[in-house]
Amino acid sequence: MSARTAARVLADAGPTMTLPDVATVLGLSRTHCYDLAREGKLPFRILTLGHRMVVSTAELRRLLDGGAA
Repeated sequence: MSARTAARVLADAGPTMTLPDVATVLGLSRTHCYDLAREGKLPFRILTLGHRMVVSTAELRRLLDGGAA
C-alpha cells in the first residue's frame, strides 16, 4: 500500500478532515500536527467530536488558496 499524496487526500476529502489527513496536506508529521492543534497554533478551527479532532475542509482549502481561514 502506498502513501496517499497531499493532492489525493484533499481531492478525496469530505466536509471535514482528520488531523492525520491535514498533516499530510500541510507536509507535517501527525505528531506535530496534533501538538499544534492542542496548543491552538493551527491557523484554522479544530472541531472536537468526542476524542476525534477534525478540521473543516472548506477552511483548509481557503487557507491553501491564500485566504484567511
